[in-house]
Amino acid sequence: MKNIDWEKIQDFYNNNHFWKEILNEFKISSNTLSKAVKSGKLITRTRSESAKIHSSLYPQKHSEETKKKISKIRRKYLKEHPEKVPYLLNHSSKGESYPEKYFREILNKYEMIYEEKYPFSIYQLDFAFLNKSINLEIDGSQHTDDLKIVKSNKRRDKFLKKCGWITIRVDWRKYQKLSRLEKENFVTDLILYINNQSNKIPLLLNKETKSICKCGGAKYYRSKQCLECLHKSQRKVKKRPNIEELIKMIEYSSLEAVGRKYGISGNAVKKWLKN
Repeated sequence: MKNIDWEKIQDFYNNNHFWKEILNEFKISSNTLSKAVKSGKLITRTRSESAKIHSSLYPQKHSEETKKKISKIRRKYLKEHPEKVPYLLNHSSKGESYPEKYFREILNKYEMIYEEKYPFSIYQLDFAFLNKSINLEIDGSQHTDDLKIVKSNKRRDKFLKKCGWITIRVDWRKYQKLSRLEKENFVTDLILYINNQSNKIPLLLNKETKSICKCGGAKYYRSKQCLECLHKSQRKVKKRPNIEELIKMIEYSSLEAVGRKYGISGNAVKKWLKN
């Protein structure tokens, strides 16, 4: 093990090669390789990193003809089975929410003509005014708190816009904070716009909530900080040594010795090297 050039092996491994390739190339045993990894002489990747490299080196792609066949069969199946549309399957609902009921009563009061839960393509519209091509969406807190739903809504609105629809989103949480007069004014503007009696789109509650962390990254609406800052604040060792200092310390001792110095395990030090 002393006569093995681990720097050369590390370079070979870093050049998108794998464990078995090292064994065949340098004629060493798997046991020797495992000992080298434990002692820090060889730094390996995570499984996800290896999987990404493998998929990029050996991609499994369908031909254009096969893609068209799959797409055609998929579209035909979804037309025949609309209940299997991915959006509807993933867009779970526990029934009618109070905000939807609230606005339905308002629309009925003004004798508005609309379709509730109207299916359009792969989506379902809360209140669809078909003759106006206007879609009224009543958004709960999850539409601003969950970043995945925020991105999904953007894709949805963009698609509807291309199809000639105008989407008006009402942020229920903001609506509740309005005074009685402000609520009445908003509802009046909404009804006038839908009835083509006003060109003023009711955007009072349609402003996007920007959830930005102190570091400048995106965070959830109610969170104090983003996930990256949260993970940093939960670290046992707040100030880590830089990579050069860390490599020197491991060369003169071992992963476990460095770990004991900082009050952590040798495996944690190994993760520092990977990161």
